[in-house]
Amino acid sequence: MTTETATSPPAAVQPRGWLSPQVLLGIGGLLTFVCVAIRFNTVYEGLPAHPLFVHVPVILIPSVGIGALIILAKPRWFEQHSAWLCAVAVISLAALNLTMNAGDALRNDLGLYGNSTVANLISRHAAAAGKLRVLMIFFTAVFIVAVALDRHRRGLPTGIGFIDAVVSAAHRALRGPGPIRILMGLLALGCLYFVFLTGDLGARAVWQGRVQAAQGFHGGGPPPP
Repeated sequence: MTTETATSPPAAVQPRGWLSPQVLLGIGGLLTFVCVAIRFNTVYEGLPAHPLFVHVPVILIPSVGIGALIILAKPRWFEQHSAWLCAVAVISLAALNLTMNAGDALRNDLGLYGNSTVANLISRHAAAAGKLRVLMIFFTAVFIVAVALDRHRRGLPTGIGFIDAVVSAAHRALRGPGPIRILMGLLALGCLYFVFLTGDLGARAVWQGRVQAAQGFHGGGPPPP
């Protein structure tokens, strides 16, 4: 008589050490500050870089903000999707830094300073972008911490002693994921508001005078310059 021993499939190997998601996200978050020192005035054939770069944060920041609010609704969704969505937040912050630098360069090249309507709109646009960057820095940092705490809670530490010790202490101090996730949700809402405000002011600066001039031209007024 023979007996067969049932064997369960091997558990999936979780990346540990420097390859663990929370560590890679932390490193990526720090590298976004390198983009602060990178400036592009123009790209292909002298085309200004800012109008091209701006499409990336304009798409990614609302996407990651809404996505963060969605996964905060259910813990299971957070477990499944938080790591890759946090990576999108890191990319968004890097793109925002590059876009703002390109915007400053374009503003300097065009000399858009003073008390004109366009210069005032550009000034408000830049100020709103600065607030958006601060919010995105905090949002991304809190998101990374939330991912680290979630993986620690599920028994998925990095395997790096000092990092796991800090995460464990934070987990005990916060007494659960609630506080950090509430903060993350509030920051996501702030980012959504300021990305809309920044884009609105930028669009007004570019198009407001031209639309009015075009309306006057088609209404029989002088042609636009």
